[in-house]
Amino acid sequence: MRSVAEEGRHPRVPQGVRNELIPVAKRVFWWGEPEEWLDDTIRFVAQVMTYGDWNDVCTTLRLLGETAFQQALANPPPGVFDVKSWTFWHLRYHRQVPPLPRRKL
Repeated sequence: MRSVAEEGRHPRVPQGVRNELIPVAKRVFWWGEPEEWLDDTIRFVAQVMTYGDWNDVCTTLRLLGETAFQQALANPPPGVFDVKSWTFWHLRYHRQVPPLPRRKL
């Protein structure tokens, strides 16, 4: 099975920062292997934005930058954000808060 990054949908977390982000991935993803979640930057950042603590957010912002967070809002993976985090991050970036993305069946 090909990963999301291999299919070209989202970029991978850059190799140079992956080791520093593995502890964050272990905390915000409680299933699978942390390394596999770093294969999709958008999904990883969205998970941090929803489930990360302050240190997780600060570490991810420092290593991946504000642009990665804004891209996660622009292309959100369905089913990750909750109302509170969705609203917070949109207000943080001075954006209107649209409805939460929904899964398509």
